[in-house]
Amino acid sequence: MRKLPPLNALQVFETVARHQNITHAANYLCLTQGAVSRQILILEEYYGFPLFRRHARGLTLTEEGELLLPAVRESFAKIEEVSMLLTRQRTDLALKVPTCLMRWIYPKIMLFQTEYPDIQLQVTTALQHHVDFQRESFDAAIVYGVPSGKDTHCLPLFTEQLTPFCSPAFLKGQATLEPQQLAHKTLLHPTRDHRDWEMWLRYAGVSGVNASGGQSFDTLDLAMNAAVQGFGIAIGDCVLAGEDLEMQRLVKPFDCVMPGQSYYFVYPESVANQKKVMVFREWISKYCLENGLPVASVAAKPED
Repeated sequence: MRKLPPLNALQVFETVARHQNITHAANYLCLTQGAVSRQILILEEYYGFPLFRRHARGLTLTEEGELLLPAVRESFAKIEEVSMLLTRQRTDLALKVPTCLMRWIYPKIMLFQTEYPDIQLQVTTALQHHVDFQRESFDAAIVYGVPSGKDTHCLPLFTEQLTPFCSPAFLKGQATLEPQQLAHKTLLHPTRDHRDWEMWLRYAGVSGVNASGGQSFDTLDLAMNAAVQGFGIAIGDCVLAGEDLEMQRLVKPFDCVMPGQSYYFVYPESVANQKKVMVFREWISKYCLENGLPVASVAAKPED
């Protein structure tokens, strides 16, 4: 039987090599500095030579350490990859969803769970609109914009329809607004770059309105909530604002609606044939079609 070096010490070695500092590595691993130093000493005693050079400002790898590090990283990466693959065989479907879709997706999840109680959806929301299946342990995701990534399958869901929204009280008895009135209104931005308002004003042919003014938010939900409370007029998506429109918490003061980016259901090749992924794929596609959502175009398959 081959004798392997202590695996825990190898993990500590990789972390210390990455941080080049005992204190930083200890904080990352939630260990004491002494515990980290002991693991490095155990590994150096195993090999019979030092792996690090100690300096006043930190650590650098010796020649032997430089030779060992790539093999350690490759081995741990392979273990992680296989572990993720084995984990994905379970009936739980780990799904990543942008935060802006949260209110839209949760009622759909309840419907899906009622129809398929044997498949448990584990939803994680994130500010990012993309996913990296090489680094993130998700079975699938809903992403905004053209999907990217190696060996990724994508299913178009719907295309956003951008238009301004405000509360009925914000209109002060008016049914609609004249576009030029926006120059005197507080614009609510769902992103820090203000691109949605800029694009819509250009699309609608509205001039004399400063799209860089107003209030900026980190998510679409925050901007729309501010609009519901009457703090200004937000730019948003008709699909995602559907419930607020039905409940008359929001109204559309303009008829002009601009097609925007699309949302896609994506999943890696490694889970393409798993039942839980295929069942949810077919279900969400059927839901979007049956409920008349504006159909997204099929994105080009990302290059490997």
